[in-house]
Amino acid sequence: MFMDDETFQMAEEEIEYPSSSAEYQTKKLEQFQGQINDSFEAMHTSFDYLMKTINKNPDRILFDVENVVILGNLATYTIPLESILSRLKNPFAGGSGLQTTKTTRKGETKGKETSVCIQPDYKNVADLPGCDILDSYFLMLLNDDKFIQHPAHGPLRRAMLLLYGLNESPASKAMKTWIESTTAAEFKPEEAAVEVKGTDGWKWRVTDANPLVDGFTIYFKKKNQRKWTKVVQDSSQFEYCYHYDDVLSLVELLSDSPRVLIQDELYASDEYFMRQVAKHHAPVAKRLEADAAERATS
Repeated sequence: MFMDDETFQMAEEEIEYPSSSAEYQTKKLEQFQGQINDSFEAMHTSFDYLMKTINKNPDRILFDVENVVILGNLATYTIPLESILSRLKNPFAGGSGLQTTKTTRKGETKGKETSVCIQPDYKNVADLPGCDILDSYFLMLLNDDKFIQHPAHGPLRRAMLLLYGLNESPASKAMKTWIESTTAAEFKPEEAAVEVKGTDGWKWRVTDANPLVDGFTIYFKKKNQRKWTKVVQDSSQFEYCYHYDDVLSLVELLSDSPRVLIQDELYASDEYFMRQVAKHHAPVAKRLEADAAERATS
């Protein structure tokens, strides 16, 4: 592409070369001061927005001795004041991003708890004033029933499942929307269960209704079978239970079972689960026999 003399001269002028001259150094110092002042003004403006959010929600953004307590629609969130103030005082300390927030059941600050780490949905988050980040975070927690539907907020969904399980709760409606819109499963909070169609005419049911069970209890029904058959009492007994410690990962496994248990696919090679299903499905039992024979000859 042809570049005329004027365009070439403008391109040349955009390149800045440093100099030790007093004039150049004074100019750069003034620019530095202006940039710092601009950041202070942006912080002041963002602080005004943060205070507006707090003042508009006096019954839902509360303060105890050492924490900000936010009453969401699904749960209660407790944020240590020191973690907020230390970041604002010295943004170079303590790493980047927001720290995890203690999460308890709606209307409670004690009892069963988990933690959640939600980051604001900004691509240029590093360029935003600290109070803008806080304002966004507070608004997200106040409107947790809306933000829980965003694909990026898996930590919030996981926190709700850890807090309430599959039982009816303030989070049931939101979780039902998410589960049924992103998986083939049907969520039945009134029964503390999730049901999903598998392969080979099977249907699966996952429940956490038994308080004496650490994980999930799994049932199945074969084609034309009327009653559920319990196949796994406690999913925490899985060999690779850390792969299946939430209902969404179990739904993924079960929606492709028992087919996937017969195939040589690594992610479904949990031997404990295969052995339980093998008691009710001959093809899975044959796979286990073949695996044992192969190990014996290798």
